[in-house]
Amino acid sequence: MTTGVRSLGEDMATLQRQVRLVVLLQASERAGLTPIPVLRLHTFAFLSNVLAPVWRLLPMDGKLLKRRGGPFYPALQQDLDRLVGMGLVTITGLSHARDESNRWRIEGAYQLNDSLARAALARIGEMEEERRIFTFVQELAFALSALTDYELDSAMTEDATYADPVVGVGNVIDFAEWQDKNWSAGAAGYFARVMPNGITATPGEKLHMYVRHLHARLQHVS
Repeated sequence: MTTGVRSLGEDMATLQRQVRLVVLLQASERAGLTPIPVLRLHTFAFLSNVLAPVWRLLPMDGKLLKRRGGPFYPALQQDLDRLVGMGLVTITGLSHARDESNRWRIEGAYQLNDSLARAALARIGEMEEERRIFTFVQELAFALSALTDYELDSAMTEDATYADPVVGVGNVIDFAEWQDKNWSAGAAGYFARVMPNGITATPGEKLHMYVRHLHARLQHVS
């Protein structure tokens, strides 16, 4: 009985990750970011988690191991590989690269196979909560599309949560699992509070302001 319950939970987690990947890739396509390189996709996934509170959403994953090379979700990557195997996602420029732990990982750029993903997207669109998530992820993708490729690939060096010097490389960044230290969402909220003449920023404007903040910081250090 225990094994069955655990298996059901694992199956649900896998389904949730796969749905999120479809949403991330569809939003990337609409924002002109596809085909999106693998590490850039993981950066997008991280930002969709850490900035979820801006949209009054819960992050899909509230913790992550900090790497020098930027965010990387092993379970998400496994599910991405499964989607490629199912034909829902295509990969170009396929190769292999060693990560900072000297382990091999797939290198490539991803996008949806529109003809096969159409039914999945239609089903996602029928669910109210998933529509809210898609609206948020789409707005985030549009905000990120204003960055150059270099800035997209370097964004984590300036992200308030990922770049927190208190958390060293090889340690877990916990922003919504056991702790509540989400500096990125906090920064987005701060920018909204300092708008002139009492103007109230929308959630979308908060995302764009935070991404512009990343852009300004990256310009300063480049």
